[in-house]
Amino acid sequence: MKFWMKLDLSIILMIAMILSCSRFIVVRQNFKYSIENSVEQNTNQHRLERYSLESNVINDIQLGEEVTNEKIVQSIQMLCSYMESDSGKVAVFGKEKEMIFCNFDKIEKVRVEELFYEEIDNYCIRKIGNEQYMLFFSHWSINNEEIYMLHFYDVSVIYKMREKQLKEIMYTDIIILVIASIFISFFSKFLTKPIEELNETSKKISSGKFNERTRIKTNDEIGELAESFNKMAAEIEYKINFLKQSNQAKDDFMTGFSHEIKTPMTAIIGYSDLLRLKKCDEEITTKALNYIYSEAKRLEELSYKLLSLMELTEDRIDFQCVKIKEFVEKVTKKMDLQEVRLKLDLQNAVVEIDENLLEVVIRNLVQNAKKAEPKDKCITIVGELWENHKYRISVIDCGRGIPKEHLGRVMEDFYMVDKSRSKQNGGTGIGLSLCRKILEFHNSEIKIESEENVGTKVYFELEVVE
Repeated sequence: MKFWMKLDLSIILMIAMILSCSRFIVVRQNFKYSIENSVEQNTNQHRLERYSLESNVINDIQLGEEVTNEKIVQSIQMLCSYMESDSGKVAVFGKEKEMIFCNFDKIEKVRVEELFYEEIDNYCIRKIGNEQYMLFFSHWSINNEEIYMLHFYDVSVIYKMREKQLKEIMYTDIIILVIASIFISFFSKFLTKPIEELNETSKKISSGKFNERTRIKTNDEIGELAESFNKMAAEIEYKINFLKQSNQAKDDFMTGFSHEIKTPMTAIIGYSDLLRLKKCDEEITTKALNYIYSEAKRLEELSYKLLSLMELTEDRIDFQCVKIKEFVEKVTKKMDLQEVRLKLDLQNAVVEIDENLLEVVIRNLVQNAKKAEPKDKCITIVGELWENHKYRISVIDCGRGIPKEHLGRVMEDFYMVDKSRSKQNGGTGIGLSLCRKILEFHNSEIKIESEENVGTKVYFELEVVE
């Protein structure tokens, strides 16, 4: 059963219970008040008739007349003639509880003998035939004479009125519930529509449509739920896309790694096999040995950089406060660039770095600048204080530059702009990728500005401590 149906039924049942209870209480109170009014009215009537009969009997006694059953009957008949026709019926019993007078035609249906043992001067309600009657019983003694008097008052109209009210209430409640159920069904579906939308969206997301979102805009708990759901879906989509990209990057890395290993190994195996199986002249031997040596060196460099990538974790980083000018000068002094010269333009500042890792970054950037074959045979390293307490280190060359279509991919693993030239220079395609990951641990990133046949500027920023 759908939620809106449950909500609909719950509200209708609640309304039905409230209506039934409230109307039952009202009818019950009305019936109670009617009975109480009838009791008060009939009690007065009973007492009046009783006192009238008792007065007549006392007058007869005072006149010296004998009190007989005939006298009592005459007094009652005279009294009944004065009373209204619907004032009630009466029965009178003598000392031996024999019936002296009765104008109630259904007396045989009343177990009168039980009333003689009931509490005197009280009333009870009995169903006689199809009618309801209120019975008043009393007695008195005059000159050792016992007289019992029983009045019958028809109160059927009160009970019929109650039954009529109950039927009218039942029909009215049915009509109200039918109309209410139509409106409640409409509003229940309207109110639960956002929940159905959430359900449908969750089904689409579970089927793989991770870009699906709800369009619920309400200022209530459902609106907050929808907003939280959208945030959750966005986070799931991001995580899944991230995992896909990670898996793709791993696949690309393994493909590139396999290719980078296979190419030099093919050259090494081929030339070594040539030298092993055939006696070659000195020129061919030298050429073969040079190929074997250069490819082996490239494998060595590749292995070192791969080890650096695998070992690069945050746990291994040891940050220290360093004077960056002295650090860069110390690193560049150890570098042998042969025919290319370095030009340093550094300002003083203290930064927090891992010296070993940042040395890898500077070496890689300078080596890449050298491989770009700068026209002026000069590589410039600029260190300057920047805004927001940043220290920018830039490596600038006037070399070949990087074509615009390659700028977005140069930091991918094993990506090389000119593979043939890079291999001749001993390139592996993971230098910039390694630099990017090292700088991420320093809360920095590599930025590249380059123009083909003009030159390249690679720079990054560090947080200044002092």
